[in-house]
Amino acid sequence: MSTNHQIFNEKLLLSKVSLGDRDAFSQLYRRYLDTVHQYIFLFTKSIEETDEIVQDVFVKLWLQREQLSAVQSFKAYLLRSAKNKLLDHLKHQQVKKHAFQEILQQVNQPSDTPEDVWRYKDLHSKFQEVVSGLPKQCQLVFRMSIENGLSLDEIAQQLQISKSGVKNQLYKAQKYVKEHIEDQFIKTLIIITISYFL
Repeated sequence: MSTNHQIFNEKLLLSKVSLGDRDAFSQLYRRYLDTVHQYIFLFTKSIEETDEIVQDVFVKLWLQREQLSAVQSFKAYLLRSAKNKLLDHLKHQQVKKHAFQEILQQVNQPSDTPEDVWRYKDLHSKFQEVVSGLPKQCQLVFRMSIENGLSLDEIAQQLQISKSGVKNQLYKAQKYVKEHIEDQFIKTLIIITISYFL
């Protein structure tokens, strides 16, 4: 196929997609899936994270399909969309990391007075009590991530479940905390701690 014919064919596909043609969209998806996947993976180094971001890129592409008829270079347009989604993802990870570190700093700050020592012990005791009340599988996953410092991939490998299965257990832990914990600081601490690993 000549370059000119390929460009014409692509513009025709874009025109069809802009009108809601799902078959035309599927052709573009198959043609560019590997390109987008390889680009995102260069930065995430995670298959599952890459899959999620790539899915978001193409979903957004479909939702904004009316704009495609005016696109001159679809590959450039697609990679720019992928770059924006990747940056959103990385910024989100940084925000979660910062919030997590802020909470930990409050919990682990040096205790100068007997009152500070008592407060820390009380906080630690409540934290452990909450974790012990989690459903068995949630508690196991939580302790492996927080206390053992294992990543989602490492937990999945050790428990022989999928990474999404590990995430599901952490989401259940979040739900449990929201429904059963009254202490607002403890609730915030655990929810942010869990979110950091999701």
